[in-house]
Amino acid sequence: MNVCLVTSPRYNSKPTYKALAPMGLAYLAAVARDAGHNVTAIEGVFLGNPTDIARKVATENPDVVGTSTSSSNRLAGIASIRAIRQATPNAFIVVGGSHFSHTAEDALRCLPEIDAVVVGEGEQTFLELLEHLPDRDALGEIPGLVFRDDENQIVRNEPRQLMSEINSLPRPAWDLFSLRQYSFPKISDDSEQTAGVLTTRGCPQQCVFCANSLNKKMRFLDPALAVDQLEWLHSSFGINDLYIYDDDFLTSKKHAVGLCEELLKRNTKFSWLCTARAKQLDFEVLKLIRNAGCKCISFGVETGTNKVLKASKKNLTVEQIAEAMEIVSKVHFDKVGIFLIIGLPGETTETIDQTVDFLKTIRALFGKSWQVKKIIGQLPLIYPGTELEEIGRKEGCLPENFSWNQPYIQPKRYLPLINKRYHTVPHFETRSLSLEEICAHLKRWHWDELSKGQKRNFRHVPLRRLKVALGIG
Repeated sequence: MNVCLVTSPRYNSKPTYKALAPMGLAYLAAVARDAGHNVTAIEGVFLGNPTDIARKVATENPDVVGTSTSSSNRLAGIASIRAIRQATPNAFIVVGGSHFSHTAEDALRCLPEIDAVVVGEGEQTFLELLEHLPDRDALGEIPGLVFRDDENQIVRNEPRQLMSEINSLPRPAWDLFSLRQYSFPKISDDSEQTAGVLTTRGCPQQCVFCANSLNKKMRFLDPALAVDQLEWLHSSFGINDLYIYDDDFLTSKKHAVGLCEELLKRNTKFSWLCTARAKQLDFEVLKLIRNAGCKCISFGVETGTNKVLKASKKNLTVEQIAEAMEIVSKVHFDKVGIFLIIGLPGETTETIDQTVDFLKTIRALFGKSWQVKKIIGQLPLIYPGTELEEIGRKEGCLPENFSWNQPYIQPKRYLPLINKRYHTVPHFETRSLSLEEICAHLKRWHWDELSKGQKRNFRHVPLRRLKVALGIG
């Protein structure tokens, strides 16, 4: 079969840069190609316009088109799907990824252009779909698939169990993507290119704002196989810098130590970054990963108060974060970053003040290695399938007739902390602390901690508000 895998354009359907190649599609391409299918890949981000994307897809004469989108880019992604259907009326269009996994039935109701949705980990489900087509009567036998039957009724098959191990997966089909066209910031001074890699799958945490709820079981790539893949990236594509995508590289001390010891044993020269949880960190393990090439490390801190941490189910305390950051500061990474969100459940103006004070103490530990340009985090976004979506519905953040696959634009998009990239994503707020109140409090009490861009947006609020009122912004 001719299979064409396509990424979604960005929210504004304009050609733009992209930091890293799409790992999910690269894995799908690899398993499909290993099974004997002819596979091509198209980066919609670089083309931008849905019509241009569809025209490019049509030149591949596909039997099957596979695509996905993020929730923030979903409206442009949907426009792309509709254009692809127009250009390839006989192709079987299947979608997947986090957004469509959590909104499968809604997507099929709203988008007649879609034939099926792959829910959760896609490799085995997608492969079985290719094996069963063109016999659509057999689709009901594929776990993890949601589709329309011959009577146009939506059918949800039994869920697919997560892979028990990931060692058997082929290497991502990076040869289908021109890796030189991606623009992730350099990790080392002598590097020309960065590639994303996975050494684990899954995340056992239950953060209310995270859409990773379908993939909690942890699986680990054997360290020798992982380093084999890294050396292949270097020899085949000249890759020296790595972004380790793992949700928490340090989830398993055994895995992290094994991988780093393998890197050191082979005398590799990779520079890499990873993310981890700011909890119960081991100084010796941190030193080991630094010696094995880890130059940058980031942590999902989100807030600086136990009240908000508990309400957000971070399974962390301020005391644990402070202890972890103290340990990290002694290892001397080149760059240390944290992710921040302001306005999560439990937030008040008092907790905002406490968070700012707490983050100032952390910032003081790191000097020039501190990579957080602003202490004030982004406003919380609601994503499908999250507990925050359920809480947001109760708080009135979503319209009663809200659909994740129909047009939507944030009514308060004029506010200074709402990024244009997220105008189509519902923002979380509580009845006791509105987004307007958060912005007003920050302007009054924490102006010096806002970034230059945030300050500029505050000054432009009257103009932004007028544009929204006139329907031009």
